[in-house]
Amino acid sequence: MLRNERYIKFCKIFHNHNFPKLKFKELNDRYKAIYEIEYDINENDINKASFLLFSLTFFSIFLVSIFFTKFTLLFIILYSFIFSLIISYKFNLHLFNVIEKMGAKLNVHLYLIKIYYSLIQNSLKNDSDYSLNFIKLISEYEFGISEDFKNIIKRIQEGAIPEEQLSKLITVSDDFNNYVKELILFNFENDHLTNEFDKNSLEKNFKIYLKQIESKLSIIFFICLFYPLGSSFLMLFHKFDSLFSILLIPVLFLILHFLFKKFIKFDHYLIGLLNDYSKLERKKFNEFLLLLRNFALNLKQNLSPEKSFINSYSQCKSQISLLSKIVHKHTLRILNFTCSFEEMLDFLKIDLKSIRYDLILDIIKRIIKQDAYDSSLKILEILKILNQHRKLEKKLELILKGEKFKILFFLFLLPIVIGVIGGIFPFFSFLIDNIDLNNSFEYIYQINFNLTKDMFFLFISLLGCINLSSHYFLKVINLERRLFLILIANTLYILIFFMTYLMVITFF
Repeated sequence: MLRNERYIKFCKIFHNHNFPKLKFKELNDRYKAIYEIEYDINENDINKASFLLFSLTFFSIFLVSIFFTKFTLLFIILYSFIFSLIISYKFNLHLFNVIEKMGAKLNVHLYLIKIYYSLIQNSLKNDSDYSLNFIKLISEYEFGISEDFKNIIKRIQEGAIPEEQLSKLITVSDDFNNYVKELILFNFENDHLTNEFDKNSLEKNFKIYLKQIESKLSIIFFICLFYPLGSSFLMLFHKFDSLFSILLIPVLFLILHFLFKKFIKFDHYLIGLLNDYSKLERKKFNEFLLLLRNFALNLKQNLSPEKSFINSYSQCKSQISLLSKIVHKHTLRILNFTCSFEEMLDFLKIDLKSIRYDLILDIIKRIIKQDAYDSSLKILEILKILNQHRKLEKKLELILKGEKFKILFFLFLLPIVIGVIGGIFPFFSFLIDNIDLNNSFEYIYQINFNLTKDMFFLFISLLGCINLSSHYFLKVINLERRLFLILIANTLYILIFFMTYLMVITFF
């Protein structure tokens, strides 16, 4: 929050000044309204600040490069422009990305809000105020827009009409806005509402991600393979200082980190998606779903929540090896009457230590508190959503498994190719400097120290590139034994590099 406040404060400096603008994205009316209502800032203020940042960054990099490097003027202008553009782009879209992230998080709650509100509707009398009950429901939730709904309640107490207040509401989630519009349009009758799984933007975005991932992986493979190769030839033909070669490692790290974050580690916010987690965590989550399913089926038999939970634990005790100890402890709490069922769920959330479990257990607690009789159907609806998410995850797993052979092939091809290129560095040096091969031995003797120093820095920089490329290759397919495979890649590189180097030196 402090970072956002500083960002907004800086951009507001340019509000009353005529200044050039640098615009990267066309915002729709909803985003412009959120900028002005929630953050009290205009889009143009951000564009003006972006232009200033671009200008300062460009000239700073340009001047430092002119005085402290030996690059050509065209090359300096090129990379100064690229780096300045990237930095100003990130700055310009900072607030937009914050809103997007908040919207995605709200969409996660929307799954559960729809289920919970439908249960509330079923328990209300025909003459109840459905709109007011919906507003109260959201105001009691502990997430971003609950404060907005608390303010709506205050205005209603002062005489405002609930439906009019809701119609004026603009939130960070387009899905939530559409849901509220549907509620108002159909007079809060849940039977007419669109609750289809594919209508949620989280699922749409994930399906788009699945279609694009193979192309994105190809870009990462290209960078991992050709960046070290290109860097090697760049050092050869431009004769950079040896220390400059070490800078190749952090530059590659920044490129791969950005690409991985942008292309692969996409914030899906799907409750049932566990692609980034270990096999142990996936097994634990599957056990949790099994326990919930049995719990819902026991509730369906008109048993109390406490009895249903105890029975479900007994029925699947042998199948929940990872959760057995935790669940057993909380089952004893119920049997010994040391806490209520709702309190037990709170303790269980603490032990499970994950926002995913918190969301699910919190809505289950609310559902059971609202209507224990109908709660079984609502829990099964939650499980249905989670299973849909797991199906999407399996599609992703199939794509990544299909890429596994390609990744392992690149993993072992890369150190061999880079090792050969690095090892023949002296040969290219002689050719570029137009050294007479008949006098090459005397020349080698004279510049032995410089050549050894250059080879050392080249060796270290290429080794760093190999390690980074291998790490991100394996991270894509989420292999857990990365260290062992990276060690093999390093060994291959070291052997090939020195074998090639010794052969070249012997030849001369």
